[in-house]
Amino acid sequence: MQARAAKAQENQTWRLVRLTALVLPLVLFWWVSAAAEPLQLTPVRVESAALIESETPAPVAEKPAESRRYNVVVMGDSLGDGTWAGLYHVLRQDKRFTVIKKSRVATGFSRADYYDWNAAVRDIAAETRIDVAVVVMGTNDRQPIVENGRRHALFDAGWREIYERRVDAFTATLQATGARIYWLELPVMRSPRFGGDMAQFNEIFENRARMNGVAFVRTAGLATDENGDYTAYGADRFGRTRLLRAEDGIHFTMPGYELLGERMANAIVADIESGGMAVRVAEAVPQLRAGITAPSEPEVPAAVRSAAQEPFVYDTSGRRPGRSDDWRWTGPVN
Repeated sequence: MQARAAKAQENQTWRLVRLTALVLPLVLFWWVSAAAEPLQLTPVRVESAALIESETPAPVAEKPAESRRYNVVVMGDSLGDGTWAGLYHVLRQDKRFTVIKKSRVATGFSRADYYDWNAAVRDIAAETRIDVAVVVMGTNDRQPIVENGRRHALFDAGWREIYERRVDAFTATLQATGARIYWLELPVMRSPRFGGDMAQFNEIFENRARMNGVAFVRTAGLATDENGDYTAYGADRFGRTRLLRAEDGIHFTMPGYELLGERMANAIVADIESGGMAVRVAEAVPQLRAGITAPSEPEVPAAVRSAAQEPFVYDTSGRRPGRSDDWRWTGPVN
């Protein structure tokens, strides 16, 4: 009987020891925690060492101004269509830009009676703020110009005078909207004859850009071989070898248009980040609507329109279906 009582007493002692071993650490942990400061899982703010050492209260941070958003409006012909697509692909992740297509296939400056780009700018500006204007023109302009009943052959003195005047009027109207203009150099073409004509257009565009204070963006080295000549295949903007040019030797595939878009995007972004982008005047569009713009092209009198049908029929001599200067082309556009 005594042995059984001793055994029970021993068991009770061990239970008390085990209970103490369990409870004592919990009591010690509670006491340490109560003496310490509460745990801060997420700091309210991170201050510099200089601010911590100083007793001067930290200044209240101002809310950062929202990034300016730019409307990039692409104008031009079918190459302008493709350039818009390429530029959109390149800039779509950059929230500073909205890339807007206002290009129109089979247009240019030679046939203002068919599509007057100077007048079109006024319509575009009346409905869309133009911060940046991208211009791609020329592939449809290999034809005579008829003005006031007189016909001027491609690239002769009279033709150049009228064409340059139209380029200047278009540029001045765009500038009146407050837009910063980027004129894209026409790329190398497969046909030597067509390419030679495009080189003459590039001379005109570059000269007028310089005279009018417009950025002229070169396409040298894009979709060309080591000698600067035309090639259908080449490296895309990611360095992969791809088909860059369309079957007509004039237009591009999407990887090719992305190269044009990247070249243009680099020029625009560089200007913005360097502070070179002209600030748009808020009153530019109301002024445009009020008529404070560059003078428009003289309108052909109605008598001349009825008496001279030839000026309003496209010159189709030497036209080949599917070519960029075939204004009646109904094929796919990149």
